[in-house]
Amino acid sequence: MRRVGIDKLKKDMVLAKPIYTSNGVILLKEGTLLTEKFIDKIHDIDVDYIYIRDELSEGIEIEALISEETVLSTKKALEDSMEKMRKGYFSASQSIVEKVDAVISEVVANPHVMVSLQEIRSRDEYLHMHSINVCVISLLIGKKLNYNDAQLKHLALGAILHDVGKTQINYDVIRYREDYVDKEYKIYKEHVRLGYEMIKSIPDSSLLAANIALTHHEHYDGTGFPLGKKNTSIHEFSRIVAVANEYDNLLYNLPKDTQMRHYEIVEMIVSRAYTWFDPEIIKIFRKSISPYPVSTGVVLNDGRIGIVARLNEDFPTRPVIRIIDEASMVAIGEVDLSVNLSTLIIDEKEIDK
Repeated sequence: MRRVGIDKLKKDMVLAKPIYTSNGVILLKEGTLLTEKFIDKIHDIDVDYIYIRDELSEGIEIEALISEETVLSTKKALEDSMEKMRKGYFSASQSIVEKVDAVISEVVANPHVMVSLQEIRSRDEYLHMHSINVCVISLLIGKKLNYNDAQLKHLALGAILHDVGKTQINYDVIRYREDYVDKEYKIYKEHVRLGYEMIKSIPDSSLLAANIALTHHEHYDGTGFPLGKKNTSIHEFSRIVAVANEYDNLLYNLPKDTQMRHYEIVEMIVSRAYTWFDPEIIKIFRKSISPYPVSTGVVLNDGRIGIVARLNEDFPTRPVIRIIDEASMVAIGEVDLSVNLSTLIIDEKEIDK
């Protein structure tokens, strides 16, 4: 499979992954042959890209860290729990606690140490899918820190509910923006305290999880909010969630006209070590998230183009590339960048066929 931006969709392309509405209903099944009508439907749900199967990408597969079934059931439980918590029914949050156990089990059981975390996501489902992705990334880091079951449970619960306070504030300000006016930013910052109080109100709740909601916007250098904590005075769980939260926000929450390439997002996160983020957590993040996800089109320094076919988990910036002849648009072989050290990726490129 390979990733294709929705502005490059063409009739008769074959879907490699199903597309869902924001309500979790299948809009188009895997294997669907695209028509003009189906392409219009994809545009209507406001996704940025989809995955297709063709001869160029035959045999290229994205290994999911958690199953599609778990993602969908967790999203539904999270939607229900957040809505009930918003209304003050905190005992109803038990369903999300149970779903967190399933997410933990799948992340722990997954043998891969580096992942390509890019899913088809509508902008309408920002809060819930963001929360799940932050949970999964946080667990991946916690797993590499050899956390025990209890630690993973506290981390996962705090990560998946880190933004629950946003259910209490105006929708127009729940997505962080660089151009907030002072009044909006003050309202936005309240979500951490609101989330802390909401999680504390859950029967038999985890104070560690509540603390994650309160402090996931603290910065390693003390410039964050709400308490201005710095370095190790910020709990390690919150230092992990801070990285996962920023990564997913940059990946899915930027306006379309300011979107960044995936490797640029990874570079930005890494550049904030010692300022926003704990450098030790950043080291683990770099080994966990590939800057060039499988199925991404790329340009090499010798001018050739290709598709990321497989990751080299010991060499994150040096995956295996399927080379595409640009004149004929035919796959002509593969090059392993961990072996061919003089060859580098210099940019992403949409493979337009």
